[in-house]
Amino acid sequence: MQNSNDPPAASSTDRPNRLPWPPIIYIVALAAAYLLERVAPLTSMPRHSAWHSAGWALFTLGIAIGVAGIAHFRSIDTTVDPTGQAKALATHGVYGFTRNPMYLGAVVGFVGLAFALESAWLLILALLMPIALRQLAIDREEAYLKRRFGAAYDAYCQKVRRWI
Repeated sequence: MQNSNDPPAASSTDRPNRLPWPPIIYIVALAAAYLLERVAPLTSMPRHSAWHSAGWALFTLGIAIGVAGIAHFRSIDTTVDPTGQAKALATHGVYGFTRNPMYLGAVVGFVGLAFALESAWLLILALLMPIALRQLAIDREEAYLKRRFGAAYDAYCQKVRRWI
């Protein structure tokens, strides 16, 4: 089963979230890292061109993972909006390896950016990002998908891990 083409009818008010938490989390992390670097800089980041290169490679990998998730959602005509209603259940492509490629890509990208920019604060915040994403977005999205797709979503969760 690639996608659920005939999901049960959804209530017009049933949504995973009322606020688009993921972009809020990303913006807050970037702004907080920037401000903390100015107010209380940490100097424990490695300063070597190999780390810069690895950082940019991780950043690129993170973007690629996230874009693959977005592209797959678009290919099955479901929303990328974290407050929107799902039209289909993504289970193949990058979703065959991780249930949250957009969030995984963001975390990998932020870790890479932290190394590329030598920002210890950004690294700390990137490593905390999965906790915020889980509590504010993922748990709610999973509950919504369970309501929306029932047994098909349960079966998918048995086969594919949340992160990696």
